[in-house]
Amino acid sequence: MKEHKFFIGDLIMDQEILNPLQQVIVDGLIQKGILVLVSSEVTTSQIINLQNKYGLGLGETECMAICINKGFVICTDDLKARKSSKKEFGEENVIGSMSLLREGVRKLFLQCDEAIDMYHTMIIKGGFLPKKLNEDYFCQ
Repeated sequence: MKEHKFFIGDLIMDQEILNPLQQVIVDGLIQKGILVLVSSEVTTSQIINLQNKYGLGLGETECMAICINKGFVICTDDLKARKSSKKEFGEENVIGSMSLLREGVRKLFLQCDEAIDMYHTMIIKGGFLPKKLNEDYFCQ
């Protein structure tokens, strides 16, 4: 999706990458230019204020703060973070992985059955996604 840029904040890199495999994957995505490491440039008070307001974890809170400060769209599948982000900076600025899969099908670089398989894999791997989604969601 060349029209999109995907960012990861430096706080996340320092505190939320929990195992060596995650580090290798994220580093590889950064090296390929698929993911851009961005200095979060958020203040401690901004993080604390957002955490107090919404009760989110550090990762979700940093993402929200970066998006607010830089005018980015947030991509998260965390339901609480999605609801909080919509309140904070508008529904049109919040997407999730299912929207990205649907866009991939519409832009013709994913087949419908590939998107459905990816969706099911995310659920099997523990993703908090709707379990009874009509598969036409990806294929219309």
